[in-house]
Amino acid sequence: MAYILPVNSGMLSIAMGQEFRPQLVCATALAGCIGCTLMGLLSNLPFMLAPGMGTNAFFTFTVVLTNGMPWKSALAGVFTAGLIFVFLSLTGLRTILVRLFPKGVKSAIGAGVGLFLTLIAFQGSEGMGLTVDNPATLVGLIDLSGDNYDSSKVWLSIAELCITGVLLAANIRGALLIGIMFGTVVCWIEGAARGVENSALGYPFGFTGARTSANGFRIYVPDAFASAPTLDGLAGAVFEGFDALSDPALLASFWTAVFTFCYTDLLDSSGTFIAVAKVAGLTDSRGNVPTKRQNMAFLADATSSVIGSVLGVSTVGTFAESSAGVADGAKTGLSSLVTAGCFFLSLFFSPIVSAVPPLASGPVLALIGVTMMSCIRDMEWDNPEEAIPAFFSIVVMPYTFSIGYGIVGGLLCWLVFQILLMPIRLIRKENPFIRFQELLNDLFSEDSGEPQPEQPKEVEGEVTA
Repeated sequence: MAYILPVNSGMLSIAMGQEFRPQLVCATALAGCIGCTLMGLLSNLPFMLAPGMGTNAFFTFTVVLTNGMPWKSALAGVFTAGLIFVFLSLTGLRTILVRLFPKGVKSAIGAGVGLFLTLIAFQGSEGMGLTVDNPATLVGLIDLSGDNYDSSKVWLSIAELCITGVLLAANIRGALLIGIMFGTVVCWIEGAARGVENSALGYPFGFTGARTSANGFRIYVPDAFASAPTLDGLAGAVFEGFDALSDPALLASFWTAVFTFCYTDLLDSSGTFIAVAKVAGLTDSRGNVPTKRQNMAFLADATSSVIGSVLGVSTVGTFAESSAGVADGAKTGLSSLVTAGCFFLSLFFSPIVSAVPPLASGPVLALIGVTMMSCIRDMEWDNPEEAIPAFFSIVVMPYTFSIGYGIVGGLLCWLVFQILLMPIRLIRKENPFIRFQELLNDLFSEDSGEPQPEQPKEVEGEVTA
């Protein structure tokens, strides 16, 4: 899970400003430390928590950059969503809400977020730089034949993408972190060998600053190996964000953001929770975790999001990388506490982590998108009633650069289909409300339909939002 430190801080710094990147590294590490500690102590389950992928992209590119909301107000949205999530976890409404949404749309959300992250990874200043603006086709491929900084950056990113992909395919532990380290170290070595003025990739290690190309690509370098943790200007900024909401123009965007934060975290964390619990053999005959431990785990997840927003990061959620510990025999919260300790130690190395360049984190972001496509492996593509809403939910996210639009688009498409199919079903003497009844039956069913518990197995290389 160490890759989340440079990737999340790099993503959020686009919205908050690059001057906050060291603080964001510390905030990400501290949020992960607190989240894992709460999970281990409250639920005694081997689940790891950290600021999640997907919601950080929504925070940056949709809420802040597209909707124009100040980043402090966006944090206020995360804080509000976290409080709602705490309420849902305490009352048991979380399970009810998850079951009320169509299966196809629920499965499609993860895949849509994966495409959205890949699009970000391919772009210019904060990714691989593989794609550029094209007035004729909207997007195009960068010129890879040039002997300049831009093309050099792309070729290194492609090399890192291939190396990291091979490591994942070989089930090498820490493949994503190794890939990030490769891209970063190559930048520093090349800069040290050719000198500051002649460097094609950036400054050598030890020089402070950033190199900027014509297309805005930047390389950041550390001026120290370690330093005291700092959250200056970030911790507590969430409370200043509520002041800006006096502007009525921001209220609609604010509540849309709150809904999306709630829903995506609701689905992502719940899905990951159940999947890892099955691998660990912690589920009953219906595939459910014992109610008390499940409720405490959900409460730890929700509380971590509230605390994370106060620290200055987006929604905190359960990571599928928890399955790596499960595969090695983890069955209790001790593994969560060990992970919390590792996050705590990383607090003191923010200069190194914050210097990871976008060309190093971009390929990892793309590979995270690849793995998220597994969400639709069981999609009923031969059933247009489910496939069409799911498909539009997937493609609307990258095409509109908005996760929220994708979720709403898929739900509205499904609802319109059901309404328009009612008269056809009446003519055919079928039950016009059959799909709605199926949702209600699933909601109140005593048997969740989950398979029997599985034995722990190796699932290395799997990552999620």
